[in-house]
Amino acid sequence: MQQASVERFSDLIGKIYDCVIAPERWTEVLNEIRTEFGFATAVLSAYSLTNVRIGVNAASGTDPVPTMAQTSKEYVADIVELWGGIERIRQYPLGEPIIRSQAVPEEIILGNRYHREWALPKGLFDAVGVALVREKAMIGNATFSQHEADGAIEDAQVDGLRLLAPHIRRAVIISNLFDMKTVEAATFAATVETLTVGVVLTDEDSKIVHTNAAASAMLAAGDPILTRHGRIAVQSAATTTSLQSAIAQAAKDEAALGQKGIGIPIPRPSGDPLVVHVLPLRRGQTRSGLIQRAAAALFVASASGPPQLPHDALVHLYDLTPAEIRIFELICDGHTRDAISSQLGVSISTVKSHLFHVFEKTGCRRQVDLVRLAKSLTFPV
Repeated sequence: MQQASVERFSDLIGKIYDCVIAPERWTEVLNEIRTEFGFATAVLSAYSLTNVRIGVNAASGTDPVPTMAQTSKEYVADIVELWGGIERIRQYPLGEPIIRSQAVPEEIILGNRYHREWALPKGLFDAVGVALVREKAMIGNATFSQHEADGAIEDAQVDGLRLLAPHIRRAVIISNLFDMKTVEAATFAATVETLTVGVVLTDEDSKIVHTNAAASAMLAAGDPILTRHGRIAVQSAATTTSLQSAIAQAAKDEAALGQKGIGIPIPRPSGDPLVVHVLPLRRGQTRSGLIQRAAAALFVASASGPPQLPHDALVHLYDLTPAEIRIFELICDGHTRDAISSQLGVSISTVKSHLFHVFEKTGCRRQVDLVRLAKSLTFPV
């Protein structure tokens, strides 16, 4: 990637994070993403399942959002079928771009009512889907369609979305904590005070700059967060290292933050499981003016479920992405690379690439070493 492209990409990631505070900017950001990677349309949606509320709902290059919402409601069953059915959709790893034509048999696509009646008349013959959130309280997805005039979806397009996916995921998840409402910079501190989740603002060295009432109570109790040598920490040394590393990376280069700092699980001796989400604050016109000296905002929120082992250990000990973890798990379950490709709806080359990164990050050389590693990760870290 050339320097100009790197700078443009970093600016785009900054705009994605600005959408946390100003969700009305999602349409503009989606337009930049689809233009950057050559897609015809882009749709982003996130729904709260606890109060049946639509959160983020933005579209670019297609019908206006109200029309899209009505279309989606009319064709909801057909759209699910077009991506292989609900069970197949649940298999797709979070943050991994899935090319529909590779994941779903051609006869199913061609026979699908939504594809015939809505997509094809617009010249949209294929699409890439990215699962962003899949929790008990919230689901979120992004879909990028390809026009027939632009030919088959290329690896460069998928690679670009793969790099952006964790940033979009983080922005959507944290936006939901603000109830998807615009937050003015002048009232940011007052707004976080009203949140029931704990909010801690830190500098690049993880030193606390500001806390809301919920976080102050957590710190006073030493559960689940605490201070150690003046820096934000938790009881687990390994998790503290992961948290402080994410904060330092957020301050240094948010574009390289990737998966770090999304849903860091906090091991607790008792009580409901909690997670920490790390939002960079240094870049961007909107975020940089929120609180002086603050490099990152930490959101301590309820987890969507109990800790997953060895899943969580793989994330925080080895910085594996959701797609790499899923392939790690399937390899350990005895699946072949061909079988994994078919099950996840990705190409063999993608499976090999992810597996290479798993070996590289874990220091393992053989698949049997991965199995031994999985068995060793028995206790929370």
